[in-house]
Amino acid sequence: MAYGPVSSRVVLFDGLSANSSVYTSNALLVADARQLTVSVVTVGAGASRTTIQGSNDDGLRAAIDNFSVVTTITLQGIYTVDPGARWLRALRSALDSQASVTFQLRS
Repeated sequence: MAYGPVSSRVVLFDGLSANSSVYTSNALLVADARQLTVSVVTVGAGASRTTIQGSNDDGLRAAIDNFSVVTTITLQGIYTVDPGARWLRALRSALDSQASVTFQLRS
């Protein structure tokens, strides 16, 4: 029996004030994803910046240290991220301490 693609939604920043001092998310394993989208919702009306970083480190034997910038998002919305990286994480600016960032993965 054939099954369709598996889809999952992962919240990296939930926008709660309890997480407002966290500016770097945990790394998210996206190695099997064929389609990736990221949703960014900001609270303030001022300029904001969310940076998506990727890494191909193993991550199972050592800490994930080698991140590079995949894209920088300056407006809220839904964006497509090219698959290929093993790990992704998000960074938000201090101005957007309550912004929410959500990844939608499809494998």
